[in-house]
Order: sequence, then structure tokens, then C-alpha cells
Amino acid sequence: DRLYTAGFLAPDIAAAFGALGYVGRASGQRFDVRKNAPYAPYDRVKVRVPLETQGDIASRFWVRDKEINASLHLIEDLIDQLVDGVLATEWKAPKADSEGLGIVEGWRGEIVSFIRFDGDNKIARFYPRDPSLLNWPVLEKLVLNNIVPDFPVCNKSLNGSYSGNDL
Repeated sequence: DRLYTAGFLAPDIAAAFGALGYVGRASGQRFDVRKNAPYAPYDRVKVRVPLETQGDIASRFWVRDKEINASLHLIEDLIDQLVDGVLATEWKAPKADSEGLGIVEGWRGEIVSFIRFDGDNKIARFYPRDPSLLNWPVLEKLVLNNIVPDFPVCNKSLNGSYSGNDL
């Protein structure tokens, strides 16, 4: 019972802070890169985005639980689409003095990576952004009006990456 109503993150606060992944989806934020900006192979399958609106620890738990089933459906759909033959293409070196941005949906939310190549076609800059960077600040909001013993479970319901925050 302690999971219900504890660690409440209101939908408007989740939206204002840009809460990502299951943390945002437990507070009514429907965004999922696989659905909203699909990339291969998600552009060929139906992506189910579990959603809860209560915003408490239990909601974060239930979104993660439902995501297990959604992932199993994705795996089944993708296996059904496998074809015989080569599944990979040959790597093409990027152009010199070029840069790129990649966004994928990770289990914590969207992972963004930026890369820049120099004139010798070597990596000059690389920056990965873990979703924890955007989710950690909501901890301050969701611990309000909770008893002190609930802090650890509030914290762990975000399941933020300490090292991912420092990337």
C-alpha cells in the first residue's frame, strides 16, 4: 500500500521537467521515440506505449510491468518479419568534418548521442545524454509531502543512473 500515493509526480510537473521514459509515462506523458519518431525497426511494427496517470510509485511500477509485455509483443512482431539472408549492411565511413545526432528509446527514456568528426575523419567530439539527466530533478518534487522512510523507495522508483548523469 505504501507505493500508492507515495512519490507523487503530477502530470503538469512531469511535463514541465520533461520527465522521460516510464517516469513520464506514469504521470500521463505519452512520448516514446519509437512511436513518436520511429526508426528502424520500430517503423515497421505497432509500438504499444503503456500509460498511467496517477504519477505515484505504483504507477511507475505498473508502467514498467506493462512494458515487459509490450516488449514481448515487439519481439514477436519483429521475429515474424525476419527474412532469410544478410541482416546487416556494410559500414560506410562518415564524411570528414561532419556531425550527427542520434535518438533512441532506452528503458529509462530517450538516449541522445551527438558525434562530430574532424577533417581527418576521426572522432573529435562525442556526447551521450542518458535520460537520468532529465529525470533526476523530478526527485525533488516527488519526495514532497512524503515521510522520510519513503525517500529510498521514491529514489529507486526513478531508477536513475548515477554515472549516466555524469556523462
